Amino acid sequence: MIDFGQCLIAAQKLKAVSSVDLARRVGVHRQQVNIWRNKKNVRLDTAIKITAALDIGLDDFLALCN
Repeated sequence: MIDFGQCLIAAQKLKAVSSVDLARRVGVHRQQVNIWRNKKNVRLDTAIKITAALDIGLDDFLALCN
């Protein structure tokens, strides 16, 4: 099983995007990004918004945590 939070942490490091910057790009509060970073699973539409904000494909995003 894929751990979404670990993928997000890895993607943020790869793209050098802070939680504050990601929150601005997605249109949420920084606290929401921290919640995502600690979640195992998120809805597909949320994952798509996050990967678009990070300018990374969903497949590439998921490959980061394998």
